[in-house]
Amino acid sequence: MKKIIITTIWIFISQLVISQNCLDVKFKLRGYFYAGTSQTDSIAAGGFYEDQNSPKTIDNKINRLSSDEKFQIIAKNDSISEFSTDIKGFKVFVINKTDSIVKLPAQDSRLYLKRQVFYNDKWRDIEYLPSSWCGNSYHSVFIKPNEYWDFNAPCLTGKIEAKFRFELYVNENLIIYSNEFSGNFNKKQLIKEQGHKLVGLMDPYNN
Repeated sequence: MKKIIITTIWIFISQLVISQNCLDVKFKLRGYFYAGTSQTDSIAAGGFYEDQNSPKTIDNKINRLSSDEKFQIIAKNDSISEFSTDIKGFKVFVINKTDSIVKLPAQDSRLYLKRQVFYNDKWRDIEYLPSSWCGNSYHSVFIKPNEYWDFNAPCLTGKIEAKFRFELYVNENLIIYSNEFSGNFNKKQLIKEQGHKLVGLMDPYNN
């Protein structure tokens, strides 16, 4: 019975993935990496959006993926996940294997984490981080030693083959990068931004 149930679940997941597509867009995507925190930001003004995607304890799966004694990003682009109902994705992990708590800046729980493409002999952004006009949006999130964040990123399709990576701004002295991976994109993703429709008068974002 257990084998039948597992087989049925796998068939369902496979059908779901087949029905999903990669994103084929002509603009830079707005940042989508939202992170909860392992520690309260005691000096933030408050009133910001608090995401529930809290850090998890590192397990054997994450240990096998990552290197030792390092704060790192792993893009597992050969994994299969769901970015949204009809968009296929893959896993991105931010992992803390150091012996210290790492503090990261955030806007309404959105990390300063974005995808870049290597094009015309240099790394260029194809995702961007909008800026809030409300000071209350700005705060910090924390990840303790032996913890990691688990994110879903959309897979992309387009006319140009290239290699990609993710960049995470930690502070003015530290920016870290993920492993590189192959994929496709469209040239307009280098220029035009996705934009944003205001959601009410108190929406702190206009881009």
